[in-house]
Amino acid sequence: MKTGSALAPLVRANLGFFLSRKTRGASSHLPRRPVSLPADFFGVCVASSEDPACDDYVVARLKDLGLRCVRVDYAYDSPGRFGERFVERLVQEGYQVALHLVATRQEMEALPRTKGADRWRQFLRDTFARFGGRVEFFEIGSTVNRRRWSGFTLPLYLLAWDIAWDEAQSRQLVLAGPNVTDFEPFYNTTFLDEMRQRCRLPAIHTDNLFVERATEPETFDQKILGPIFAPWLKFNTLRKASMLGAIGRWAGVERSFSTHVSWSLRRIRRVLEAAEEQQADYVARYCCLMASSGGFDRVYWGPLIGQREGLIDDGTTFFPEVFHVMFYGRANGKVADYRMRPAFHAFKTVNHFLAGTTFTRRIDTIGALEMYEFESSTNTIHVVWCRNGACAAAAACYLPAALNAAEVHDRDGSQLSCAPELFTQSPVYLSWKKTTPIELQARPGALVNVRLSSSRVVDYALVEQAEWRGLAVKRVEEMPVDIAALLPGQFAPMDATGVNVLRNKRNRVWAVPAPWDANRKIVVKHFRPARGLRGWLQRCKPNKALRSWNGAHELLRRGIPTPRPIGWLEHPRTPRDAECYYLCEAFEGGSSARHAFYAFNRGDKEFLGIPSAELYPAIASLLVKLHGRGVFFRDLSAGNLLLRRADTGKIEFALIDTARARIGVKSLSVRKRLADLMRLCHPLAWDGREQLLRAYFVAAKIRCSPWMRLAFHYYDWKHRIKKVFRGRRMKTAV
Repeated sequence: MKTGSALAPLVRANLGFFLSRKTRGASSHLPRRPVSLPADFFGVCVASSEDPACDDYVVARLKDLGLRCVRVDYAYDSPGRFGERFVERLVQEGYQVALHLVATRQEMEALPRTKGADRWRQFLRDTFARFGGRVEFFEIGSTVNRRRWSGFTLPLYLLAWDIAWDEAQSRQLVLAGPNVTDFEPFYNTTFLDEMRQRCRLPAIHTDNLFVERATEPETFDQKILGPIFAPWLKFNTLRKASMLGAIGRWAGVERSFSTHVSWSLRRIRRVLEAAEEQQADYVARYCCLMASSGGFDRVYWGPLIGQREGLIDDGTTFFPEVFHVMFYGRANGKVADYRMRPAFHAFKTVNHFLAGTTFTRRIDTIGALEMYEFESSTNTIHVVWCRNGACAAAAACYLPAALNAAEVHDRDGSQLSCAPELFTQSPVYLSWKKTTPIELQARPGALVNVRLSSSRVVDYALVEQAEWRGLAVKRVEEMPVDIAALLPGQFAPMDATGVNVLRNKRNRVWAVPAPWDANRKIVVKHFRPARGLRGWLQRCKPNKALRSWNGAHELLRRGIPTPRPIGWLEHPRTPRDAECYYLCEAFEGGSSARHAFYAFNRGDKEFLGIPSAELYPAIASLLVKLHGRGVFFRDLSAGNLLLRRADTGKIEFALIDTARARIGVKSLSVRKRLADLMRLCHPLAWDGREQLLRAYFVAAKIRCSPWMRLAFHYYDWKHRIKKVFRGRRMKTAV
């Protein structure tokens, strides 16, 4: 918008809304009332290509999804091309088509001129004549709050809207708008208020309610006045949707649609590894939150087919210059290369279970656990999940009778033989007949301070005994595991014959055969309770076994290699004041970076068959990924970085001793990066350091300034002083 022309309407509209009673119904970050969802609550944005087989493919996938509502972007050049053919096919198939009429930025900027206005008017006339009365509605406007994308200002949009209004009214057509993108309610109020002043309100208020700038759907948005105020303002998905719906009703528009929303794999990959699985979790969780908000009457996911955001992978690396939210006019790639992502099945499942139901309540929970209840004509449905990386014991949420009576489906719609022992970040659907009593525990909640990475390779179960509590693996790949064999007293102690002792100091570490496979090893780490000053400083922290478990799972979530966690065990009553255990798979057939550095310092050209010119860039790449994904390891000694040459010839790494790691969601500062690097490089001679650091800073795209060398000189000096004092203490003891 131009500041001068839009400031007065913006102030007037927003004061009008925020001082009205309508805001009272949009002030909560939790759902407050039942919401009846129509059978067509969910829709999807679709497009085709020059290949008629793409039309067939899209229609087939829509049938798989069970959807009848589709949104199609239609531009000046669509008539006579595949766009017109595709819309015609959808109409003939009986789909409820929302036709989104889009002009380029240049065409919108030319609207004040006679030629530009005539071109827009003629496009509307031709489109209305062809599809008027055959599609559900026409949407006018595209990301109107992004001038550099769409070319719209408030005056330009109102001009385009007036022309569309005049042409549509004579044909009694349904118009929707203005298509604000993301959560920027000041624009919604301003545009709708101006349309109301002209007595030309849309029949449907539209917004693209993206929330991917938050790290997950449930998070309070920290980009609204920053992280300090986020917990106070509480702008999460529910509150955003509720407020946007209230803005529509305040202006006099009873229906609000979110007409395009997606979650980019590229954004997920900035922090997390299993991007497609994470995207599928977000699809299900976002749709459940939107369904319970009461703010929107329909939610369109989009695009159906796309490289970064699509429910279906188009098999290309191409990403259009014009974002799909602005104009999704074409499905790229070849039909033969299309692949349904997990998000496709997640969206199909959420539509199957929630469309046409009534949201009845959000169950009061503790911590990161989310439980939402819906009712269909015959069933009561609970959708249960935890926030990213958290988990909850099913037995701590429901009484056994309720779990045994439930029909359970996972996020992708597969029926499970029974309820899972742990609820994770991947939603689960539990369904009961309406006549079945559902008995909940008094206060369902997530496990406190426990992290868990999602994996289809392993399953974990809760350990609750008189002497031990924690989590332990119950399945590895296709092999069931006897959890009892993982308890202290069942595996071989450190002093047993033939046990490989790895460390015997304050903490003891040894390797034993894996209970499920005698040819594999697991590592047992036994931690004694901290005493004295150390114990006092750690009094508010989880014990070291749990910190090791959490650190390892957070690394795995971010795609950083570490031995797979097998179990964490602590005393149920005094977890900080008693011994505890952490078990993980052994990293066999390798050595540590420390031994590699010593070998290179001696002049060796290779270590384990790996030349230094290959090893240094590989280590640098791993550390850039570690730091870029928000991990400040804090104990990155060369001995804690294990490596080996795999049968494939690839270098494999594993980070161990994860208890001190601090995990965030943002790339680390240079200071924290240097704190890790100086520890790692300490055993390495300066020639090797130069090669490793040069590879690191090039890969991280950070300019290496001369002052950064001071950190490494400081660390060397610090260790020399420590050696001197250690030597004096030993002489005194003698």
